[in-house]
Amino acid sequence: MLAQEAYGHYYADDFAEAVNVARHAQDLARSRPCAGAALAAALQARAHAALGDHRETRDALAHAETILAGLDAGSVSASAFGYTESQLRFHEGSAYTRLRDSRHALKAQERALQICPPGNYTDWAMTRLDRADCLAHDGDAPAAVACAAQTLASLTGQQRQGIITLRGREILGAIPARHRAVPAVRELRELVTPSRMKETGHQ
Repeated sequence: MLAQEAYGHYYADDFAEAVNVARHAQDLARSRPCAGAALAAALQARAHAALGDHRETRDALAHAETILAGLDAGSVSASAFGYTESQLRFHEGSAYTRLRDSRHALKAQERALQICPPGNYTDWAMTRLDRADCLAHDGDAPAAVACAAQTLASLTGQQRQGIITLRGREILGAIPARHRAVPAVRELRELVTPSRMKETGHQ
């Protein structure tokens, strides 16, 4: 429950409180490997990354890795009460994307996409959007836009709602003005506008 609360603070951009709650969740676990502690450690890493804390991010990711390695088989599951390598690689990629560490981010993203469960469209889409963010930051705006547009176009309007659309808008906003006339940019803009989402929500 505390790990999920930390998520709420993270997506509300209250990163310091996300760190505090995530740490509290891990303290309650008292060094016993459990899915909630692994999730909390990974979320803590993402919050540290949002704050620009490189060392704290790496330490939290290492702790999440250690907890995951110690989980029993029943806890390594894609459910509300489990935690998996797929989830950790998504969180790792997200954290390194925030830190503008493309080398580590792309490595984690590649692994996350390899092992992401077929039905988990949220982690799949967010991982690909993180990849688009890395491409944009590294100066390949056309590839970034193409990746983001292809990702959102593969989802229904309902699936795109919420954090996926918000992330798409962030990618769009980061594209330099000189690249905004290309067709993929227009497609991405249409995909993240409310009118487009309503039109495709029945799909």
